[in-house]
Amino acid sequence: MAFFTGRSLSVRRFAVALGLIVVASSLYFVGRTSPAPAAATTPPLPLRTAAMTQKELALTFDISWGTVMPPKVIAILEREKVPATFFLSGPWSGQHPEIVAELRRGGFQLESHGQAHVNYSGLSKAGVSQNILAAQAILEPLVGKKPDMVRPPNGDYDQRSLEVAQQLGYTVVLWGTDSHDWMNPGVGVITGRVLRLAHPGDIVLLHASDTCKQTDIALPAIISGLRRQGYRLVTVDRLLRDAAKEHAAAARAD
Repeated sequence: MAFFTGRSLSVRRFAVALGLIVVASSLYFVGRTSPAPAAATTPPLPLRTAAMTQKELALTFDISWGTVMPPKVIAILEREKVPATFFLSGPWSGQHPEIVAELRRGGFQLESHGQAHVNYSGLSKAGVSQNILAAQAILEPLVGKKPDMVRPPNGDYDQRSLEVAQQLGYTVVLWGTDSHDWMNPGVGVITGRVLRLAHPGDIVLLHASDTCKQTDIALPAIISGLRRQGYRLVTVDRLLRDAAKEHAAAARAD
């Protein structure tokens, strides 16, 4: 009886040892063949304002229609020595290269407002890509470089369109303050909204299309009012560089 008990123990020990070997082998091969977990990525977000404490903001103008308002806005900005950023639609730019050339000579930052004036959230990924690239093909030779920023028509976007823009090397730029000049609500309303809602790092939405009838009348008061509040007016590109410098200086101080 003792013989059989001892033998049973030996068999059990052998079975346990064999099981451990099998488990260890399984873990080894799983570790060798399983793919590493994908690194977490931060989904792209549209730019509405630059995080900063300096009293600095950017006036931005969309253009997709007309030839009357753009020269008026350009003349005011040049007279007041205000750098600004223009988001130009592809079709309008192709039809009016002389105005784009005037903007370029003025040293303004020129970016994309897309091609067809349609909501990106209603397009497929391929449709968004085609829209952005069609505008790029027109703008690049006129502006002298590939645009780095795109403002979607109507400010409309979804996560898919943000990802497509990022893959094409674009930052989607919206705004922190909407002047409502596209509604033609009255010069006082336009001016009052901007002066009341402006904040450090702000991106202000204005228009230089002919459909906006009051922008040129409101613009001088907007510029003088912001300057009285202590704001420095810069392009979006400069705004982002200055925000980055501020963050770097704060990190060094820590």
